[in-house]
Amino acid sequence: MSAANRADLLRPSDVDTLRAELRSLKQATELPILFGGTVHGADLVLSGYVGTRGRFLRNLVISSERGLGGRAIAEQRPGSVADYFTSPRITHDYDKPVAGEGIESLLAVPVVVRGKTRAAMYGGLRTPRSIGDAVTDQIVQSARALAREIEIRDEVDRRVALLGNVGEGVEPERGDRLPRTVSDTITASYLELREIAAAADDPDLESRLKEIEDNLRALGGAGMPTPTVHLTSRERDVLGYVALGCRNAEIAERLSLSPETVKSYVRNILAKLEVHGRHEAVVEARRQGLLL
Repeated sequence: MSAANRADLLRPSDVDTLRAELRSLKQATELPILFGGTVHGADLVLSGYVGTRGRFLRNLVISSERGLGGRAIAEQRPGSVADYFTSPRITHDYDKPVAGEGIESLLAVPVVVRGKTRAAMYGGLRTPRSIGDAVTDQIVQSARALAREIEIRDEVDRRVALLGNVGEGVEPERGDRLPRTVSDTITASYLELREIAAAADDPDLESRLKEIEDNLRALGGAGMPTPTVHLTSRERDVLGYVALGCRNAEIAERLSLSPETVKSYVRNILAKLEVHGRHEAVVEARRQGLLL
């Protein structure tokens, strides 16, 4: 499986996450209408809607710098108009779909990730009055949360791609096993993927990491044995860091555990592998296929 396909397996839909944010905002703000979309090239394609009455906004393409949303995309800052149809501050390219929804007051907030606008969220009123600061702040905070989620997913994709590049064109040493430097690189990257998934607090990422792990294990070649010892997910994390030469204090910091808890995990690992030291544990774990 290619690195791109592995990334596709891991990354949930950004559009689905945008829609979830819009539904949350509906409960938090009680705005009558909310909508938004993701950026493709220079354009925003609307794909999420809450409170719409018809299909006027469905899949509408908003060009950069055109209309209120286009200006928000280009300037990367929120914009609002209290009386949409008489405002001289925006172009009026999208008056027809906006009128179709009966929108009189509109707020547009960009979702900016690492200096690039990736999406935008709108809130609207069907009366010509300003959207208050409190509601504006809530939508801005929601846009920032969505930006953090997209950034985390980007980082996951980047690391999956790196793992794929590590495996491509590698000639294993001694039969079918990967060179130790490649094995360590894969182990380190996989552990970081798990940290990213935990930070995202997304069950989909955690469950799909198992499939990624299986794909990475396949990089080890047909000679990789099937593990005969069962380690818990956390024990495998600790074992991975032990294999990279990390001390208990460093492992504790990386996994947000106490050093004593890490010590306990190490003891459990040694007992399960029936060995007496960390080096022996790594050797035995590699022999049993618990490490690449």
